[in-house]
Amino acid sequence: MAYRLVLTVEKEKSALVLFEGGIERARRDWEESRDMGRRAFESIEEVLREVGASPEEVVSFQVISELPDASTSRRIAETVASVYTFGVQGLTGERAPG
Repeated sequence: MAYRLVLTVEKEKSALVLFEGGIERARRDWEESRDMGRRAFESIEEVLREVGASPEEVVSFQVISELPDASTSRRIAETVASVYTFGVQGLTGERAPG
């Protein structure tokens, strides 16, 4: 199976959704706070476990936000996506699209 992670960051809340094709398979929502990085990584682990998927099955990780580029939450979310993608590349030896 091929999955896609989408992390949406808004001023007051964030959400991580795991899609299989166009179908939402798992979702985690949380209120905005100072622990964006921890919550994002925990949510990734939870949604993958919920559907029985491995990190290697995630073919893309997208961050969606209308916050300014300089927003701390947006920058953390983009860093999480980059670190996750880099880690998966190391596991598979392939480049996962962002």
